[in-house]
Amino acid sequence: MPHTLRIGIQIEHVDPFWVQVREVMWRRAQTLSAELIEINIQESHALSADEQAEVVEDLIVQELDALLCNTYPPSLLGHILDRGIPIIYVSEIALQRPRFTSRVGLYDAARMLGVFLHERLAGHGRLLIVGGHSQNEDTGQSRLDGFAAGLAGQPGYVFHYVPCEWNSATIGALVAQYLGEHPDLQLDAIFGLSDSLALTARDTAQAHGRIGPQTLILGINGDPLALAAIADGSMTATVETDVEDIATQAINLAHQAARGQPTPAHFQHRLHLISAENVADASMRRLLSLATLPTHLIEINRRNEQQRLVQLATNQAIDRQIGLILDEQQLSLAITALIRDSYGFDHARFLAWNPQTNQLTDVGATRHKAGLSTAPAGPLAYALAQNQLVFIPDTRASHRFAPDPAWPATSSRVVAPVRLGGQIIGLLDLHRHSTTHHTREELNGLQLLADRLGISVRNAELYSHELAARALAEKADQLKTRLLANVSHELRTPLNVILGYSSAALSTPNPYATELPAALIHDLQQVYHSGEHLIHVINDLLDLSRAEIDELDLFPEPINTSVFLADVFQGMANSAAHGDVQWRLELRTPLPLIQADPVRLRQILLNLLSNASKFTRYGTIVLGADLEPPHLHLWVGDTGAGIPIDLQTRIFEPFVTGGSGKRRQEGAGVGLGLSISRRLVALHGGSMSLESQPGCGSTFHIYLPLPSVSGQIVSIPAGARPTLVLLGGSEQPATQVAELCQRQGWGLAPLAPGDDLEALLSTIQPVSVAWNLEQASLRDWSLIQQIRSMPQLSQLPLIVYGQAQPTQAGLSAGLTSFLVKPLSRQSLIEGLNALRPAEADGSVLIVDDDPQALRMYQGIVAGALPNYSIYTADGGAAAIERLAAVPPSLVILDLMMPEIDGFAVIEHMRGQPQLRRVPVLVMSGRTLTFDDIRRLDHAFITFHSKAIISAEETAASLHRALSGADALPQQTSTLVKHALAYLQQYHSQPISRQELATAIGVSKDYLSHIFHQELGFSPWEYLNRYRIQQAKMLLRATNRSITEIATQVGFDDLSYFSRVFNKHTGCSPRAYREQSR
Repeated sequence: MPHTLRIGIQIEHVDPFWVQVREVMWRRAQTLSAELIEINIQESHALSADEQAEVVEDLIVQELDALLCNTYPPSLLGHILDRGIPIIYVSEIALQRPRFTSRVGLYDAARMLGVFLHERLAGHGRLLIVGGHSQNEDTGQSRLDGFAAGLAGQPGYVFHYVPCEWNSATIGALVAQYLGEHPDLQLDAIFGLSDSLALTARDTAQAHGRIGPQTLILGINGDPLALAAIADGSMTATVETDVEDIATQAINLAHQAARGQPTPAHFQHRLHLISAENVADASMRRLLSLATLPTHLIEINRRNEQQRLVQLATNQAIDRQIGLILDEQQLSLAITALIRDSYGFDHARFLAWNPQTNQLTDVGATRHKAGLSTAPAGPLAYALAQNQLVFIPDTRASHRFAPDPAWPATSSRVVAPVRLGGQIIGLLDLHRHSTTHHTREELNGLQLLADRLGISVRNAELYSHELAARALAEKADQLKTRLLANVSHELRTPLNVILGYSSAALSTPNPYATELPAALIHDLQQVYHSGEHLIHVINDLLDLSRAEIDELDLFPEPINTSVFLADVFQGMANSAAHGDVQWRLELRTPLPLIQADPVRLRQILLNLLSNASKFTRYGTIVLGADLEPPHLHLWVGDTGAGIPIDLQTRIFEPFVTGGSGKRRQEGAGVGLGLSISRRLVALHGGSMSLESQPGCGSTFHIYLPLPSVSGQIVSIPAGARPTLVLLGGSEQPATQVAELCQRQGWGLAPLAPGDDLEALLSTIQPVSVAWNLEQASLRDWSLIQQIRSMPQLSQLPLIVYGQAQPTQAGLSAGLTSFLVKPLSRQSLIEGLNALRPAEADGSVLIVDDDPQALRMYQGIVAGALPNYSIYTADGGAAAIERLAAVPPSLVILDLMMPEIDGFAVIEHMRGQPQLRRVPVLVMSGRTLTFDDIRRLDHAFITFHSKAIISAEETAASLHRALSGADALPQQTSTLVKHALAYLQQYHSQPISRQELATAIGVSKDYLSHIFHQELGFSPWEYLNRYRIQQAKMLLRATNRSITEIATQVGFDDLSYFSRVFNKHTGCSPRAYREQSR
C-alpha cells in the first residue's frame, strides 16, 4: 500500500488574503492524494528555546513529510530543518537553508505601486506608509524597498511611516496616535503593505480629516474588500498577488519536497495591478475563484468549523505534552489535567493492562487502590475484548451497559483502548458528570490521542530502562576509574620508594660510603629497571582508561619536526644496548613544522622504538620521516622477529602482544603500548598502520595531517595541473620547496602581496600552500587573509619551512612574536593571526589597583598595539572619570578593587550609550560565582584569569577584542563564563568532557569550539593551568607532600602532574618549591 504523504500546515489568519490561500491549499491537496495535518503552534515568536524544542519534538512525532507555514521565526524554522522536515514558507523571509523554499515577489508588487503613484503625483506629495515591523519575521522591508524604487528617488516626496504588526486590528490606534502627533499633516497618498492595513489607515485618516477625494489609497494582495473599495472609488489601486498561483505553487512544492525531491530556494507568483480601469475583470476572476472553494469553508457562519479546529488544536497540545513526559506516574497526572480542562471531562485516568494477570492498574492511583477487576459486561471489558472505543452519551439511558456502581456521579463516559503495534497495553477512561454528545471526529481524535499515549507509555518504559542501564554502566565505569586511580596511587607510592632507594644505591658515590659488590649492583639494576617497567605499565593502564571514556586530551603546538625527531631518536639510540643492532635516522627531505602534542608524539615514537629494540637482536632499527602532502609520514622499522600473520589484524587491540613463548617473556610487555599509540595518533587526526613479515621485521607507519590556514582537516583536490602556491613571491624558492615540487610532479606558483589571486586560481589547480619563515614579512598578512577567506585554499596543507630562530630581517619586521613564541606557546593559526597589522590609532584604558599589574599590562599593550595611546586608572573611581573624558577603544579591567569595583565600572559603561560597545577584557584572580556571571552578562565582555593567560595570549586577546571578527554573541559568551566558573569551583574533582558539557547544556564539541574562540585555548588546557596555579600556591604556602598537593588540585597521576607542571612552569614541583623559599 503506497504511503500517504503527510504535510503539516499552519497558515496564520492574520489577513483575509491568508484565509483564501489556506483554503486553496486544502482543495489542491485533495487532488494530490496528500493528507494535510493541522499544526497549531501558538505565539511561535514568543517561544523560548526549550519550548521550541518541545514544538519540534511534537512535529517529529506526527511523522510529517513536509511543512507549509507563513509566520514561524527563523530560529524555529532552523530547528525544524535540522530534524529533516522540508519547509515551504509562503511569506518572504531572509533565510537560506537546504530543503527550505520561501516566497519572493513582493518587491516587484510594491515597485509597481510606486511607479503607479509617481505617474500621478509627478514627484511631489506627502505619503503615509503603513505596515512592517522589525519584530516581525516578514519585516516588510522588500516592499518598502520596492516602493522606494518605483518612486525613482524623487526628493519631492515627504514620507511618514507607521510600523505595525500585520494584524489590522492594531493599526487604527497607531495611525490615530501618529496623526495626533502631526496635527497639520494632510496626506496625498496612503500606501499599506497589505490591503487590510491600507483600508484601516484610510478609515482612520478620513475620520481625522486628513485625506480628501484626491488622496491615493494603495495596497497589496487584491483582497475582495480592496476590489470592492476600488470599484466604489474609495481606494485607488492594489497589486493582486494571485491567491490561486501562490497556494497552488506552495502545495505543489510541499508535495514535491514530501516525496524527497529537491525544491528551489524561492518561488515567484503572478502579479496584477488593479485600478479602476480593470477592477471589474479582477472582481469577476476573484468571485469565480471563491465559487470553486468548498461551501463549508467559505460560509459566513463558521462556528462549527471553528469548534472543530479548537478541538484539533487542543488535541495537538495534549499530544505534545504527553510525548514529552517520560515518567508513567507524571504521564497519568498530565492526562488527567489536560483532558479534564480541554475536553470538559470531570475525571480521566490511564489504566495499564497486564494480559498475564488479566488485571488493570490505575497508574495514577495510590498503591492500595491501583488494582482493578473488569466486570464481564462493563465498558472496560468490552473495550478490551473488541479493541474498540466505547462511548456512552448517557450512562443512565444506555441499553448496552449498566451504570457502574463505582462511578455513581458519572453521566457520560468514553473508554478508548491504548494500543501499541496493534496490541492493547491499557485503557483511557474518561468520565463526565453531565450527559453530552461527541461527534465521530471528536471520538476519532480521542482514539488517536489514546494510541499516541501508548507510544508515550512505551517511551517511558524504555527511558526508565535506559536510565537504569546507564546508571549501572556509569557506576561500573566510575568503579573502574576509581579502582585504577586508587591502585595506581597505591602502587606508585611503594614503587617510588623502591626506585628512590635503588637509584641512590646505584649512584656514585652511594650513600653507604662503601663499594657495593658487582653482583649486588647487577641485582639493584634489575630492581630499578623492573620498577621503571611497572611505572610504564601503570601509566599505560591509566591512558587506556582515559581513552575509553574520551578523556585522553592533547595539547598541540607547532613542532620543529627535524629537531624534534632527532632528539627523540638520539635519546632512545643512546640508551639502548646496541650489540649487533644499527640505529639509523632517515629524514628524507627538510621537514616542515607540524601541529602536534610533543609529549604524546614522543610517547608514540618511544613506544615504537622501544618495541623495535626489544624484538631486534641484530640488523637495523630505523626512524624515518618524509613529507607526503597532505601528511607528514613517519615510520619505525626494524629487522627483528616480525609479527605473526594471525596477530597482525589484532595487534592494535589492548593486551595483544606480538611475541610468544620465550621471546614474548623477554619483551616483557602487556600489550597496551600499540593500542594507546594508535588512539593518540587518531586524536591528532592521523592514522597508523603496520607492515610485517614474520622473521624479517616490522614497519609501523604514522601519517599526521599537515596544518592548514583554516585550522580544519586538510585535503588535496584532484586536478589536471597540480600546483604548489608559494607565499611571498620569491623568484628563487627554497631548495626544499623546489625538491618537493619536483618529487611530487607539481608546478610552482609564487604569490606576492598585491598579486591577483583569483586570476592565478583560474589558471592552476592548487594542491598545497608553502611559506618560508626565513623570507616572511608583515606584508604576508594580506596573503594570509585572502587564503583564509577562500575555501579553495584555506583547507589545503600549509607547509611551513624555515629556521626556528628569526633572521635579523625578520626581527626588524616585527616577527619575533610569531617566529619564536609559537614553537612553545601558540598554535600555528594563532601565530598567523599575530601577523595582523595593528590599527592605525586608538586608545586602551587599563584599570587595576595593583601597580605591578598596571606596569605589566602597559608593556603588553605597548608591544601588541604600538600605535595606541595607553591610559591607566588605579581604581574604579579614576576609571569612570577617565571614561567620561575620552571613550577608549578597549578596556582592560580588574574586578577586585576597593570602593568602586570592576563590576560597578562595567555597569557604568553599559549605562552610557557611547561606551556600551567598547570591548572589555576582564583580567581577574577572582573565583567566579554564578552571581558574578550574571553581573558580567553583557555584550563585548571577555573574562580571563590572572596568572593563567600568558603575555603572548593576552596580546592575542587584545587583537581579537579590537577586531571583533570572531567575537561570540552575548548569550554564547555567557556559556563560556559558566564553563569557567564550573571548572574553577570543581577543579579538585575529576571532570569529564561530558560532565562539563552537560552542566553547561551544550554538546562537547560545541563547548570546546566556543571556549577556544573566546579564550584562545581549550577548556582542558584552562583546567590544567588553573590546577597548576592552585598547586603553585600550595607549594609556596604549605609543607604538604607533592603527592598530596597533586591529589588536592585534581591530578590522580603524580607523573602526569609533574609533566604538566614542568610544561607550564619550566621546572619540577620540587624545584619550584625550593626556588620560591
